[in-house]
Amino acid sequence: MKLRIIRSFKWHDDIIVPLSNELNILSEEFEKILMDKLDMSDLESLHSTHESAETDRLLKQLHLDLRLYWFEDVLKIISSKSSNSLKLDLLKKIQNGQKYDEVLKEGRNKLVSILKTD
Repeated sequence: MKLRIIRSFKWHDDIIVPLSNELNILSEEFEKILMDKLDMSDLESLHSTHESAETDRLLKQLHLDLRLYWFEDVLKIISSKSSNSLKLDLLKKIQNGQKYDEVLKEGRNKLVSILKTD
């Protein structure tokens, strides 16, 4: 039963293949690791967990790529509210299919405006 869940199409393409490739192991080996480590309820909820983790990853990546750790966290010249608003706005564009690099460029332009006014 666990194997059937793991090998479901969406699950396999979104989680198994990319992570096994990143770890440089066969998909089957990664499947076995997951089956040994996770129970049925963990496996059944993993795809939704993956989707929320991907959202978190994108927000953190935007934080890093826009150097918000400097402007918000270290220099404190942009508010958390402005930073979060900017990241959420950019995240929506990425989730709607706009390319990350395009969104990042737009985000840098918006960041300059925020820095001038915040």
